[in-house]
Amino acid sequence: MVEARTGVRAMDWAPNLFNRVTQYENEGPATPRPVFPEGKVVRRISGSADALKALLLDLKKYSFSGYVRTIRVAEGEPSEGFVFIQAGNPVSSFHFRGERHEAGRAALKQVWQDSYDPTCALELHARVETEPLVKEHPEGALDRAKRVVRKARLAEAPSKEALESQLKSWKQEGFEVRDLQTALAGDLETARAAFAAFDENVKKVGLLREILKGLDAKGFEPRLASIDEKLRDPRKHLAAEAEIEDLREAVEKARRDAETKAADTAREREIQERARQVFEMVLKHRQEAGKATTDLTEAAVARAIEEKPTARDETTNLIRQFKFDTFVVGPSNRFAHAASLAVSKAPHSAYNPLLITSGPGLGKTHLLNAIGSYIVQNNGKARTMYLSVEAFTNEMREALTAGKMAEFRERYRNLDVFLLDDVHFLSGRGDVQEELFHTFNELYNKGKQIALTSDRPPKEIPELEDRLVSRFESGLIADIQPPEYETRIAILRRRAKDTGAEIEEEVLATIATLVSDNIRELGGALNRVLAFSSLMGEPVSLDMAKEVLRDLTSAEPRRGRAKVEDAERDLKPGAAYVVKEERPAGCFRLFAKTTGEAGLLITRSNPRRIREKFDLGTARILWLTDRESTTEDTIPPVLERIIYEIEEFMKKGTRGTVLIDGIEYLVSNNSFDAMLKFLRRLIDHISETRYILLLSLSPATLKEQEVKILEREMEVLTFQ
Repeated sequence: MVEARTGVRAMDWAPNLFNRVTQYENEGPATPRPVFPEGKVVRRISGSADALKALLLDLKKYSFSGYVRTIRVAEGEPSEGFVFIQAGNPVSSFHFRGERHEAGRAALKQVWQDSYDPTCALELHARVETEPLVKEHPEGALDRAKRVVRKARLAEAPSKEALESQLKSWKQEGFEVRDLQTALAGDLETARAAFAAFDENVKKVGLLREILKGLDAKGFEPRLASIDEKLRDPRKHLAAEAEIEDLREAVEKARRDAETKAADTAREREIQERARQVFEMVLKHRQEAGKATTDLTEAAVARAIEEKPTARDETTNLIRQFKFDTFVVGPSNRFAHAASLAVSKAPHSAYNPLLITSGPGLGKTHLLNAIGSYIVQNNGKARTMYLSVEAFTNEMREALTAGKMAEFRERYRNLDVFLLDDVHFLSGRGDVQEELFHTFNELYNKGKQIALTSDRPPKEIPELEDRLVSRFESGLIADIQPPEYETRIAILRRRAKDTGAEIEEEVLATIATLVSDNIRELGGALNRVLAFSSLMGEPVSLDMAKEVLRDLTSAEPRRGRAKVEDAERDLKPGAAYVVKEERPAGCFRLFAKTTGEAGLLITRSNPRRIREKFDLGTARILWLTDRESTTEDTIPPVLERIIYEIEEFMKKGTRGTVLIDGIEYLVSNNSFDAMLKFLRRLIDHISETRYILLLSLSPATLKEQEVKILEREMEVLTFQ
């Protein structure tokens, strides 16, 4: 049973299921069945008891036209379902399982049953003209849709005066209506049909404009102007929708590029700051010792403390220094190391795919390259390639632009060993996921080895297609944890030996104590000490190490411990605060004192117990839980629902306080990335009001890196 949970036993059944699913997706069932055109997939969700119901209600709200596709592979033969939507209403349905085909109400029932299964994937397809498909396959029509049509026919036909009034209204809104003017001058029945079609398109334009409002498209003003011009003619809504999807991808890419650039800039600034500190210390010590300082520059110090640049193999792109014999093994990484070594010795026969997960700077890239280096060393004919998702993305898009996709696919689908780093960056890259899906299938079915790394499990990667999640999880997942004290000592000892430096154990122990959760930073701290020693021409000592790393020994939170009264005076309207304490008592007292005109508390604690301990006046409390309550207002851990409740609450007043208690519960039910996007949207909204946002956080409930991210997003208050 333990093996099954870790994924080892999964190899007994995964290939058969994988092959069946792949054959189904590539070839379809043996018997003929209707072929529906692929639309633009604009949303993907997993099955649940209310997944399909919630989706259909949402589509009705926005008068969506397209179809919902369900894919379920939980047992036996895979099943596939379709529900066609026109103007927000289900009008036709089909269900396929092996040779069994169903249509209409019977099909909708099967689709609904499939959607209950958590393994079922629901896809929402846009950019599909559903009307001709429904007419071509009348057997799928739903009775309810027919009744809707009959009611529409019985409705009183608009008069010419009503059409003229509607025309005037659309013209004032800026729509292109010359064709309607021409139609209105002719036959009245023809005009009514033209107006009805135009009205449907106007509704779709409204939806597209709502989507545009949600995009942070600064810097893309010319593209926005082009889309706006198309939306003036509602008949061009499909072309506008295509441009909006392209714009969405461009905005997302720009955001990722900006984040990467910001991270690189922050890293450069960090190196420069550390170099400046070391430079000033060396300069001071040299002056005190009467030594020359003319040859000393900040640039030279920066070069001395930087990590050595990586050397890559031109054929495989492997980082040469990352091998098994340079990897320090400890309890925190022993399982991942053993799995990687097993894959290296028996590619495809051991674990395929192998997925190594860990936080940044813990060695997953090292192990991935070590696998490739071992295989190349022992089998020179093995076609091996290592690259990051970013590199795969850039190369694929360049090939697409240059019309060289055939060469690109030839390059990667004929490998013997495919090593892909940082698959969490696949999030939101639909085109890359599509290409990688087929590359994965091709390699796996040929018996080739695949190894991957990620900073989190596949299910926690936002906007990662379910079919990729299932494939990434079909082999073995090996996790690396932050290194233990003994492992950190061993790593430092190894690095000191590689540099030829003699360092006393008490110095290594001091460095190992100061840096606990990142091997890369551990090496950086050692580099700073060695650089200082080299520039001063003195041996490394304990006092020297403490002085060079004094920024680590004196690190403190941005804000210290606070009393509730002090924190209350510091709070500013329109600001957001993360309140750090083991239990939310101080945060509840702060909430009670600052609610002002109104207060909204969303909490994991029982509301009755909170009211017994704190005087919250008229503040509204929502119990954050999946369970129903007959005495309390509850809210499930659904981010969209929570943001809706908060925004509705803020519409009713001008100032007050919103407190969210239970952040770890939201992360466990969604993902940290999804929760972070939710918080950023909320912080932006709060900043334009006189409301205050409080986020109660017990640091031990989240990863240290996640806590640091929250501290960067919000002001920090820490209570005893």
